[in-house]
Amino acid sequence: MICALTGMDIANASMYDGATAIAEAAILSCTHTDRSLVIIDKNLNPAYKQVLNTYLTARNIKISEQDVLKLNCTADTAGVIIQNPNFLGDILDLNGVADKTHAAGALLIMAYDPIAQGILKTPAEWGADIAVGEGQALGNPISFGGPALGLFAAKKELQRLMPGRIIGQTKDIEGKNGYV
Repeated sequence: MICALTGMDIANASMYDGATAIAEAAILSCTHTDRSLVIIDKNLNPAYKQVLNTYLTARNIKISEQDVLKLNCTADTAGVIIQNPNFLGDILDLNGVADKTHAAGALLIMAYDPIAQGILKTPAEWGADIAVGEGQALGNPISFGGPALGLFAAKKELQRLMPGRIIGQTKDIEGKNGYV
C-alpha cells in the first residue's frame, strides 16, 4: 500500500515515527553519496528538524536550512529534504527541485502525508528517491509505545541501505528459495 501511495519500488517496516524515518533517510543519503551535508526545507515540521539535529549532529552531518524552491546544492550535498504539504499546509509546486538535486549528485527525500496522497502527485512523480511519512493518520490506535508509525519507501537501488526490516523471497547459496 505504501508503494502504491508513494510510487516507490520498495517499502519497509520498523521506523518509530515520521521524524525518525526522515532522520534515517538523511543518514541513508549520506551513506549512499559519501557526503556530509543535508539540506532541509525551511518549512519542514519543527519536530522533524529537532530529531534530524539529534541524529545527524552525532554523526558529524551538517544541516543547511533553505527555501527548497530556491535550492542551492553544493558538491557536499548528500540529500535534500522537502515536505509536501509542508508544515504550514502549503501544497508546493516542486517542478525543478529533483533536477537540481540530482544534478548535484544528491538524493531527494520527500516527507508526505499519507491521507493527502489520495489527491496529490506521488513523491516518485516529483522525482523523489526516498519517501517518508507518519502513519498515525492512517488510524493506528494508541497502544504500548504510542500510536506513531514511521513510513519509509525508496527506489529499488537503495534497498540494501534501507534501515529496518525488508521481508521477501530470495535464493540461498545453493539456489533454493528462502524467505527472509
